[in-house]
Amino acid sequence: MKRTLTGLTLMLAALPVSVFADCLSGSDVAKNTSVTLYEQVSVVKKQISEWRINGRNPYTRHNIYNDAGVNVASRCSLIEDTLDLDLSLYGLTWYSPRKLGAFEEDDRRSRLLIERLKLVYTLSDSLQLEVGKLPSRPGLFFLRSPSDLTPHYYDGAKPTRLYDPQLRSAYQSSSWAATLTMDNRDESLSLTMIPKLATVDEYYLTSGNWSANQRGNSSESWLLSYTSHVFRDHTPGMRVLMGDSLSLALSDSYNYTPQLTLNADVAWHAEQRWRHLSEEKSAELERYQFPTSLYETKEKQGVELAVGGQYTSDTFNVFGLEYYYQSEGYSRSEWRKQRDLMTFLNTGTGYAPLDRAYDSYKYLMASEISNTGNKGMLQGKHYLNAWSSVQFTHQITAQPYFILNLMDKSTMAGLHLSAPLTFIDDQLEAYTGVYSALGSANSEFAFFGDVAGGYVGFKYYL
Repeated sequence: MKRTLTGLTLMLAALPVSVFADCLSGSDVAKNTSVTLYEQVSVVKKQISEWRINGRNPYTRHNIYNDAGVNVASRCSLIEDTLDLDLSLYGLTWYSPRKLGAFEEDDRRSRLLIERLKLVYTLSDSLQLEVGKLPSRPGLFFLRSPSDLTPHYYDGAKPTRLYDPQLRSAYQSSSWAATLTMDNRDESLSLTMIPKLATVDEYYLTSGNWSANQRGNSSESWLLSYTSHVFRDHTPGMRVLMGDSLSLALSDSYNYTPQLTLNADVAWHAEQRWRHLSEEKSAELERYQFPTSLYETKEKQGVELAVGGQYTSDTFNVFGLEYYYQSEGYSRSEWRKQRDLMTFLNTGTGYAPLDRAYDSYKYLMASEISNTGNKGMLQGKHYLNAWSSVQFTHQITAQPYFILNLMDKSTMAGLHLSAPLTFIDDQLEAYTGVYSALGSANSEFAFFGDVAGGYVGFKYYL
């Protein structure tokens, strides 16, 4: 696989400069390239957290953020009908006029992210090879799709982000990879190879401060995907993940009526998908033995399941309801042990070196918990998710969502509104929204305190 990626570089280098000039300059730029400018202001209010660093709240209770960004996306033909170049790049920066809390501090204020950078080689009408920086393909579900066997870590800023009309950020992580796809009217078959280019060993940092290879290429993966189109109302699929881990996923999308679609997705994993608190290492810490890590993944089999439906009205409004389950999610007693460990570490000893060591372990815990979410994973067992996309006059779109952890009753909810501002400029779009994460102090979505926020932003399409 590494040789394949090296071949991509050599192939790009070997192409005549005139090819790139024709593809990326002159009139072709306007035809093949889109540039989107972002400007956003957001406010956030956080309840006083029970976590303490140096005896203080590790979050700023009220804060304001200013985010700006630019996205450049282009697809052009290097060799007509044979070789295409497809790219999407983000430049991001943010600023806050107020001092950040200990858990909010970030190493960088600006980022340049490669969302997508690939060569697409068409071998025949039904056979295609993609090589480069490839994003993962989305699954059937809005919250979490079990068949998403190669999830990526979030690669943006720690305290703030640009908000998209979905539950995820406007920019996605991706991996250096190669995908060979055979696609015809009856079926689709693909093989994706993702090489291991880095090792994650800085678990005390959130994923946004890892390298791009740590976020997208920290394990070797071979993903075989198959989808059948031979049935009139069903679209069954299967995915097999091999390499550093082994997983099998089965899915089906059933068009019960032209307006109602029912989805089901189940996956089996040979080992845990995300890092869990180790009872053994927690016990060592409480005995003052100071382990180097508190979290780990075990070779413990697990199952994920998601079922749901999506209804589309005559006016193209969409309403969705989903249920998600994972066997490896924390039970109530397991989650309580995380809470008990945090309480133990918050207990001041009066001995400064020991208190500083406890603060370091709290940093580690906060980063580990955050990175589980940054990977797109949840930490409980049972969830219910409702969402919709409603169209109004003047192309105004409302997109509410509501997520409920069925075990601890904590919730995440939000409403996103967007509308073109054609009365000012045909290329200008405004968006705004509110969100919250609420629950008890011992719940998943409010483990670091209740949160409520809002944002107003603009997108300008050049």
